[in-house]
Amino acid sequence: MILKIKLVVFDVDGTLTQHTSVWWRLHELFGTTKEGRIYFDQYFAGEISYQQWADYDAALWKGQPVEPVMDVVRNTRLVDGAAEAVHILREYNIKTAILSGGLDVMANDIARRVGIDFVLTNKLIHKNGYLTGTVENVIGWAEKAKYIHQIFEHFSVSPQETAFVGDGRNDMSVFSVVGLSIAFNPTDTDVADAANVVIKENDLRAILPHIISEYQR
Repeated sequence: MILKIKLVVFDVDGTLTQHTSVWWRLHELFGTTKEGRIYFDQYFAGEISYQQWADYDAALWKGQPVEPVMDVVRNTRLVDGAAEAVHILREYNIKTAILSGGLDVMANDIARRVGIDFVLTNKLIHKNGYLTGTVENVIGWAEKAKYIHQIFEHFSVSPQETAFVGDGRNDMSVFSVVGLSIAFNPTDTDVADAANVVIKENDLRAILPHIISEYQR
């Protein structure tokens, strides 16, 4: 039986873009990498919750202007073939979405640039051009499986009709939920082993033969 995919959900950092976590890029921008590393280690040691980790990170940037953040966003390089791959999916009436543990300033811009239909991510709060030091935390680390159901419901598509494309360990939880899981240049062997399909190319169009079935052609 040929699997007919109606929806493709993408991770952002390392999947649609050539860059690492937007959180870490903001630490680099604002000179808070030392503190950011401490909170990173505390979370993975089980000493703080994900919500605390996000709150502590965002608090470091309180009062910083938004404009340099948007410069980081604008300078973000897409993975080769990202816009073209999404365009082809749309030609086959396949819906697209982003599910990211990153930040809305980045995810929304990437969605606009490549033509993705729907975004679910965390929101970096700002007011009057300055960061408030708060974040509306929506997607926890490695909790994408919990939230992808909101995307299924938005499009009225079943999990079996959905493909997910990601590259990191925080994508592994969702791999077992969808009909087709694709590891795009995975960060390690555990991620590769958890996926149905592994792509080791630098062009996102390499996912298309695995998604667009003979039935759809």
